[in-house]
Amino acid sequence: MANDVTFTRPEYDAAKNRWRLVRDVCKGSETIKAAGELYLPKPNAHDLSKENAERYKGYKARAVFYNATGRTKHSLVGAVFRTWPTLTTPGALEYVSKDIDGQGVSIYQQSQSVIGHLLEVGRHGLLVDYAAVEAGSVSKADEIAGRARANVSSYPAEAIRNWKTRQVGGQHLLSLVVLRETVDVDTDDGFGSEQEIQYRVLRLDAAGIYTQEVWQEGSAVTEMIVPPFTPLNGSGQQWKVIPFQFLGSENNDTSIDDSPLYDMAEVNIGHYRNSADYEDAAFLMGQPQVFMAGLDEQWVKMLEEKGIYFGSRAILPLPANGSAGILQAQANTMIKEAMDAKEEQLVSLGARLIERGSAVKTATQADNDSAAEHSVLSLVVSNVSEAYTQCLAWMAEFTDATGKAEYKLNQDFTQISLDANIMAALFNAVQGGRLPVTDFWQYLRDRGIINPEKTDDQVRDELETDSAGLGLDDETGVTGNGGQPSNP
Repeated sequence: MANDVTFTRPEYDAAKNRWRLVRDVCKGSETIKAAGELYLPKPNAHDLSKENAERYKGYKARAVFYNATGRTKHSLVGAVFRTWPTLTTPGALEYVSKDIDGQGVSIYQQSQSVIGHLLEVGRHGLLVDYAAVEAGSVSKADEIAGRARANVSSYPAEAIRNWKTRQVGGQHLLSLVVLRETVDVDTDDGFGSEQEIQYRVLRLDAAGIYTQEVWQEGSAVTEMIVPPFTPLNGSGQQWKVIPFQFLGSENNDTSIDDSPLYDMAEVNIGHYRNSADYEDAAFLMGQPQVFMAGLDEQWVKMLEEKGIYFGSRAILPLPANGSAGILQAQANTMIKEAMDAKEEQLVSLGARLIERGSAVKTATQADNDSAAEHSVLSLVVSNVSEAYTQCLAWMAEFTDATGKAEYKLNQDFTQISLDANIMAALFNAVQGGRLPVTDFWQYLRDRGIINPEKTDDQVRDELETDSAGLGLDDETGVTGNGGQPSNP
């Protein structure tokens, strides 16, 4: 077992079924229905006849999957990015705002995806690496051209198969991480592609030096295809830590945290099963059934030959003492009530898109409700901000860059609004020397009026430039500067 790179930890095995449930629910109806009996048990499962199999197809097709969980996830991610994040980097890392992973994905797009993963399964991983063109031959020109630079690769929980830590001094450091990767390989004709599985192994060796190796999974055996090598930082020194960052819904340690959306996903599946029964009952019993009584064999034969026309303009002949009528099933609200109860449960778990409360709330009540609903989201966002700030620091170390590196996501999920009275009071406080202008600019940054990535110096320079070039008095020649043009 010690040499089995495909080994998975017991807690990983225990969590993967929960992860699959939430992942599938968030993907929506097509994925849920494709899973068949996993999420929708077959009625009369002991009946293996072809007729029962055909009935199950119709039973599943009529079921309606209402994806409250997936919609909730998207709305929560949208709430985070209602206000744009603040990114501060050294000049050498400015490219992360457009491409952080070497595949054209910006730090903003990647962090949106990471938040979604954490809401689904409560776990994720980020690996900081340096894509060099050739060992020992990286030049500054290579870095500028993008042929060699630090990047951050994103790994879902399912890809992080094994991990270990060990105590070094007063710290518990990662000593092993095994990542399962899927790579596309072109076929011989140059058009198609095939997928191969490989395992990237990150280690701290016995001397405390970080190494990487790659194993490839074959049909018969999994073997090493890239022997251990030692990445170097921007100063040419060996790494003493593994630059891999775990992220969780509770904290960023190596343990597996709970999935924030798991409870919703369970209720969502229950709602789907109720829907299948409800739609099946409506299909079987919802249509009216005509019946006739008092017919002898002669009348039955005649009606079979001529057919029966039923409706307000059709004449239905009957023998003496014969009768006809319509059977209509009475409404059975039990299944519908079960669905309604689950919808209320989904609302209480955070599915605001299903049903909005009609009661008028005060501003205080709305703020309190929002704080309660988004408390888990706030923790997730805080963990993501800290993780990316650490990754940016590692990227700076890879490129030997100096300067502040920080990524801060919005944690105020209430609807941002501008109050004219507050704005006027703050402006007067600035004018009266009672509030620093930089604090006023920060207030505007928080509300999206000023680009949050602009520094105070940039704002000041732009204001000075704009003030010098407005020339509002040039045509009128009135007040302000004695009627003189602003730009002589």
